Amino acid sequence: MGVMAVGLGVVVGILALAIAVALAISALNQIKQVRSELDETQRQLNETQRQLNELKAAAEAAPVPPPPLPKSRSAGLEDLREELRAAHREDAAPEE
Repeated sequence: MGVMAVGLGVVVGILALAIAVALAISALNQIKQVRSELDETQRQLNETQRQLNELKAAAEAAPVPPPPLPKSRSAGLEDLREELRAAHREDAAPEE
């Protein structure tokens, strides 16, 4: 019976070793995949940083003037009505 126990112990040891090797191979494959994803993310980050630097340089090179202030409307609503009437007259005029 002692020989069977030793044989069983050897089989269990070999099985445990095989499982450990399989787990190590699986872990290495996962590490390779994560490394590949990390490399791709780094490439995308570098490209985004490059684009951001280009946008910053363009913004610094050509400052945009502020929009003009609206014209004052001293006459108010009556002027707006007259402009609207004039625009309708232009639309209604026959084209030559």
